[in-house]
Amino acid sequence: GKAISRSVHLGYDLASVSNSPVEAANSGVVRFSGDLGIYGNTVIIDHGMGLMSLYGHLSTVTVRQGQSVEKGDIIAQTGSTGLAGGDHLHFGILLHGIEISPLYWWDPHWIKVNILDYLEQ
Repeated sequence: GKAISRSVHLGYDLASVSNSPVEAANSGVVRFSGDLGIYGNTVIIDHGMGLMSLYGHLSTVTVRQGQSVEKGDIIAQTGSTGLAGGDHLHFGILLHGIEISPLYWWDPHWIKVNILDYLEQ
């Protein structure tokens, strides 16, 4: 067939059991809670210093814009809204509005060496 797009995303699609709880990756303030096109029902949390986490394809959202959340709070349930082939969580990280790979942000050692130690200088 004919290719319809060459678009890519730098987030991760994490398989899940239908309607699994989604936890906030860290504390922050919900900056967006609603439909976001191909991501369907989406939550974006502002963690400060330009760092935001994005949770997409959600079936149910339990937080609202402006709400403060703590690390581990249940913010939604996984789903298949938007452009999704099945139930999963799209997890992304944005730095100053630019989507970046979340891989390093899952590594506490990388965060310490590249972020925290730098901030202490």
